[in-house]
Amino acid sequence: MPTIHDAFEHHKQGRLEKAEAVYQQLLAAAPGDSDALHYFGVLRMSQGRRDEAIDLVTRALKIAPLNPDAWNSLGNMVAATGKPNAPEYAFKRALELKPDYLEAWYNLGNHYRRHRRREEALNCFRRVLDLNPRITGAYENCAMLLHRMGRPEEANAAFKAWHAADPDNPIARHMALAYAHEAPPRADDAYVVKMFDKMSGYFDESLGRLGYAAPALLSVAVAEFIPYAEGRLVVLDAGCGTGLCGPLLRSSARRLVGVDLSSGMLARARERAVYDELHEGELVAFMAAHPAAFDLVLSADTLVYFGPLEAAFAAAASTLKPGALFAFTLEAEPADSTEKHRLHPHGRYSHGAAYVRDCLAAAGFELLQLEDGVLRKETGADVHGHVTIARKKSLPGQ
Repeated sequence: MPTIHDAFEHHKQGRLEKAEAVYQQLLAAAPGDSDALHYFGVLRMSQGRRDEAIDLVTRALKIAPLNPDAWNSLGNMVAATGKPNAPEYAFKRALELKPDYLEAWYNLGNHYRRHRRREEALNCFRRVLDLNPRITGAYENCAMLLHRMGRPEEANAAFKAWHAADPDNPIARHMALAYAHEAPPRADDAYVVKMFDKMSGYFDESLGRLGYAAPALLSVAVAEFIPYAEGRLVVLDAGCGTGLCGPLLRSSARRLVGVDLSSGMLARARERAVYDELHEGELVAFMAAHPAAFDLVLSADTLVYFGPLEAAFAAAASTLKPGALFAFTLEAEPADSTEKHRLHPHGRYSHGAAYVRDCLAAAGFELLQLEDGVLRKETGADVHGHVTIARKKSLPGQ
């Protein structure tokens, strides 16, 4: 007769059909085996059979109500139902039975974070670090929560602690530099990849909540200068992300090309089925490798990860045909600022209008528009930016 340990081993090795067969044998012989019910429920959850999973673990808890592991499993399962009280009750019940249960503290913290109960989430993740200071995800959650709560001094300390605990993590490194006002020339490619791959699954929904307007602002601005494109342009969406700009550009494009560092974001862009080509790569290198190829380069909220803009603008000029347009957004420095560019605690750069004008002129562009626009919300406040259109100057005789 196989044992529950046989089922565990099959499950751990991904042999789900064999694990399922063992659990069913155990339960046929002993229907009240609470461990078999519990872990069969965990198996069912991994198969996407949530209702069966919840039923199995609930039955296990009726037999053995003092099992903190089963309460923790139930909390994770009912969290997927969208009912906020059920997971909280289950995780708290696990913690009543086992006060130092690190996994339950972490799960409860994630539950509170998802429901924007940030102070309670912060307390949970701090408790995790009290129990095990090597849990790097808890440092990340503490730092990000404090950032979103507008507590910069505590956030600064938290990002430093996260970077110290996880020195190879590019997000921790970049955010620690941002809070320390030690700006690198641009965000590291590894930071951009890791951050946006991580966000790709919920990126569009998140930006929707922030009132993200950069694609629409650029689309309207471009239409002022190319009112009758009618599918004749070769267009590059530089830093295309999930492809939010793609549907706005499609009608003007004979060929629509997107480039982005994040494979996760490109997968979402591919689902839109509006691009003719999608390339995984760094946008400056991509533009430099495609001379005089495009009638329009558009970049919505991507150059905010650059400090100095000279290299990006030179690459844009090289990839555009003479007389072609370069359209982009940047976050704006205040009008009275003397800074050319500045890295902010949220991890993005802002740029002064005079600096943007100078960089465009040096790269061989004629400035057509540099207007203020509200790009998004950040912690409830408007984020103002430069909505910019420039034309590559034609050479004499062209």
